[in-house]
Amino acid sequence: MEKIKYLILIFCLFLAACDSDDNKTDSSELEVISSDLSIEAVGGTGTIEVFSAGAWSATSNKTWCTVTVSGKIVHVTVPENPTISSRIALITIKAPEGNKTIPVSQQGSIIALSQPKLTLGASGKTKNVTVQSNLKWTASSKDRWCHIYITDDTLKVSADHYDNTDPRTTQITLSAGKNTKILSVSQRNQGDFMLEKWSDTDLGATLPATEENMQNPDYQQTWGDMYQWGRNVTFSRDILPSVVMTNASITAQAAQTMTEFIGSELTPFDWLSDGSATTLPATGNSYVWKDRAGQEPCPDGWRLPLDYEARQIFPYGEIEGRYVVIDRCTNTEVLDAAGTSYTCVSVGDGNYTKYAIKKFGTENAYVMKYEWKTGPYNNGYLKVTEIRGDAYTDFTNSEEAEALFSASDEQATKIFPASGYLYCNTATATSLGVSCNYWTASPYKEYATYVSATNFQLHVDALYCPRSLGCQIRCIKAE
Repeated sequence: MEKIKYLILIFCLFLAACDSDDNKTDSSELEVISSDLSIEAVGGTGTIEVFSAGAWSATSNKTWCTVTVSGKIVHVTVPENPTISSRIALITIKAPEGNKTIPVSQQGSIIALSQPKLTLGASGKTKNVTVQSNLKWTASSKDRWCHIYITDDTLKVSADHYDNTDPRTTQITLSAGKNTKILSVSQRNQGDFMLEKWSDTDLGATLPATEENMQNPDYQQTWGDMYQWGRNVTFSRDILPSVVMTNASITAQAAQTMTEFIGSELTPFDWLSDGSATTLPATGNSYVWKDRAGQEPCPDGWRLPLDYEARQIFPYGEIEGRYVVIDRCTNTEVLDAAGTSYTCVSVGDGNYTKYAIKKFGTENAYVMKYEWKTGPYNNGYLKVTEIRGDAYTDFTNSEEAEALFSASDEQATKIFPASGYLYCNTATATSLGVSCNYWTASPYKEYATYVSATNFQLHVDALYCPRSLGCQIRCIKAE
């Protein structure tokens, strides 16, 4: 029995000895204690800390990566990497215990622009482009009329004043090492604002609608005549005209020579009810003002705007046209005869100013500012200002939108007086000094498209605008 106990004790001691041997560290093993070898494109240094019981050496497999040994530290030196691609070198540590391989990585050169294209106005006023690069970068202009200045991470671009009709273009080359980027620069001529094709004067007014005239006692001379849609007969706000109610015996042709206001009390409140073609629901622009009237009332060289031309300068949706809507809104709108849909973004200041970017995200983007103002005689009017933009023009709030106008030295402005309207069945003048109401030549179903503006909202309205209303007309240039 004692012999068996003795054998068990010897076996346990053997197991303990084996376990102790397993936990021992082999002090003869080559170790890389630490390394910091991720190098930026501009170049730099890194270190490797090595432990070895014997003599050891370090070598690099790339000529651009050099090593020196000092004590137990390997110092790694890497120059600037001018190429686009990142690169890797391998550092080999050789010792009697064995070899270790450590990679050294270096970024390639990077250069990025906040935008690849830049549009300058005729004045050549400076615009900025942000440049991101991990190397020192340079820039050069292809043409002398385009000037550049580098400060920190910003490229400032300006140009000589330009008066020619056609825009001109050039390129700026930016380089960081062997990496290059091209900034395309265009300079537009003075003009070409959407507002420029609109008249300054309401049809029939004796004074142009300027901000100066809106401040004078004779501001009402900026108010033009009133028209019913599709009738080339003028009506005054000052003298209540005779009113006849519509009936099937009144034709569109006869109405052009009648002096009476033709009222309507039944939906859709059209002064023409003879069942002829222009009383039927319109699909698109299947007929327009002159199809009913025979011609337009605008003088030679001018014409009535179509619905999409009104949308080019005014908000389309009701929500987008409300000054109190301060959140950034996005909608789509048709701005050309081809029916092309464009994105529009808008913000309000919560009071009486609205901003919109038309053709948002395109090279032809432009920015509108709508201000409802009140003159000294409690006469309201709408001031519309336009500046140019480009594919990168944007804002998130009214402060950013206003900054765009403050930075611009080229703009167009039009004033639209609040001369009210004539009610559709009585010809009574209503909302004088409170609302603007302008016809377009375009119908909408059994109604007509017009521009409506007040101190609350403004928009191009295509819903339920009776053709028997009396509204003013602002002509545009005939192309």
